[in-house]
Amino acid sequence: MFIKKNSLSQRLYTIFSYALDKKVFPGAAIGISLWNGNNYDRNIYYYGLAQTYPETIKLTKDTFFDLASLTKVLTTIPALLSLMEEKKISWNLNLAKIFQDEIPKDKSQITIKNLMSHCSGLPAHNEYYNQLLKQTDIEKRKLLFTWILQEKLIYMPGTDVVYSDLGFILLGFIIEKISGKSLDEYVKEKIYKPLLLQNKLVFAQKEKREYFYAATEKCPWTGKMLSGMVHDDNCRAMGGVAGHAGLFGTIEGVVQWCEHLLSQVKGRSNHPSYGNENLRKAVTKEGRFGWTSGFDTPSVTGSSSGQFFSASSFGHLGFTGTSFWIDPQKELLVVLLTNRVHPSKKNELIKKFRPFFHNTVMRCLCSL
Repeated sequence: MFIKKNSLSQRLYTIFSYALDKKVFPGAAIGISLWNGNNYDRNIYYYGLAQTYPETIKLTKDTFFDLASLTKVLTTIPALLSLMEEKKISWNLNLAKIFQDEIPKDKSQITIKNLMSHCSGLPAHNEYYNQLLKQTDIEKRKLLFTWILQEKLIYMPGTDVVYSDLGFILLGFIIEKISGKSLDEYVKEKIYKPLLLQNKLVFAQKEKREYFYAATEKCPWTGKMLSGMVHDDNCRAMGGVAGHAGLFGTIEGVVQWCEHLLSQVKGRSNHPSYGNENLRKAVTKEGRFGWTSGFDTPSVTGSSSGQFFSASSFGHLGFTGTSFWIDPQKELLVVLLTNRVHPSKKNELIKKFRPFFHNTVMRCLCSL
């Protein structure tokens, strides 16, 4: 399989021109990378606007997107794997052993693996930000930790799956407690710098760098358009760094990271901070549920990845309109970054566009 660049670029131009016209999103950046036996044949495309209001800003290949829940698998999961490599944590380490007396009895046996695979029993979400905004920066994280632990479990840990932001916020706290560093500092030092990604994957709200950003929505408490400020309300109220959200990235940064993941899964490279064995375990589905230890997998019907990704594929979506899918069998990865929530998250047209886009790419590449 090889990329027919002219055919692919023409087809993508057609469908993205249509999507922009129908206001599926203001702008999009696309990365498609295929292993050709010696290296990755990488193709980057970008269309539309980074911002439409209050001023018009064109999107470029260097635009940073709010990656939303891609933070879970581009930050939190590799940080946990790094701590496993250091023998500081294990898959079955439970909350009682990490936090001891701070953990309520009903949550004491929840393991790191339970949290990673969304089967901890914790609810999906709660709007804590109104209460967080009333607290000092020092108090916010401690209070949020307490509030999450006070949540009523919706099922016994390990018996079901409910995609949970709360579980990944806890995982962020675990990384900070075990490593002795803030989540953003730990992942920058241990994960991104060795791959020279520290300037392509960033916690923008914390670093406050002058990059070009894809805008999202207006902040409900300041009234200002969010650009370089995290869209997720809980994360933004926390200061922009959390285990479930907060990461920003360029299309090249996300594609480079996905190429690295695919090479690790195929045994062609290693990350200096964690091994391939634990990564393979993290991307492999176990049991009847659709989630691995952190990653989504293609569902039989209605998958955002479309119809043609192999069963061994893994990926993730982000609420702001971001996603990636990696197919180890075809040695292919597809990244889609958009600002579909700009100017309003009520726009959900991307749900139909995602599988159509992935099917289009696969048909161009595989003559399907």
